[in-house]
Amino acid sequence: MNVAEVLDLYEYNRWAHERTLESATELSAEQYGREVGGSFPSVRSTLEHVLATEVVWLSRWEGHSLGEGPDYGGLVDVKSLERIWLSFWKRQSAFLRSLTDDELARPVAIRTRSGIETVQSLSDTLVHVVNHASYHRGQAASLVRQVGGKPNGTDYFLYCIGRSQGEGSELV
Repeated sequence: MNVAEVLDLYEYNRWAHERTLESATELSAEQYGREVGGSFPSVRSTLEHVLATEVVWLSRWEGHSLGEGPDYGGLVDVKSLERIWLSFWKRQSAFLRSLTDDELARPVAIRTRSGIETVQSLSDTLVHVVNHASYHRGQAASLVRQVGGKPNGTDYFLYCIGRSQGEGSELV
């Protein structure tokens, strides 16, 4: 993996997050927060988890092995979460654009809240974050359907079609 591939992967990740947030904004406040079950019980808690996890991983990449985990418990609507995500993307993008191909092999010390301590390459953790987000976006899509909404497609295939047509977001 090289930096160009990482940047494309994170461009896809942002595009997919934007589409997920867009479908969530169509929900009422009640639908957004309604607990219907799953790994995380609501659309709200699922999206908050995905953002918090990405914040933690960026903190790890910046040298904090445990990661700095934010609490989004006070956010009650999608627009509030989206504003935080927009700000975060600027920080994440600056980090990603600062990377060199050689740095992708750099070891990252990881300490999880569940007690796992390990070291992995930066590139492996970068891929993990996007994979983790894809997993939970699928759950969010299911939750959006369960509360009566209509999720947007977030497949990489669709991203590639849009990219070939000059559509999509750009890393800030």
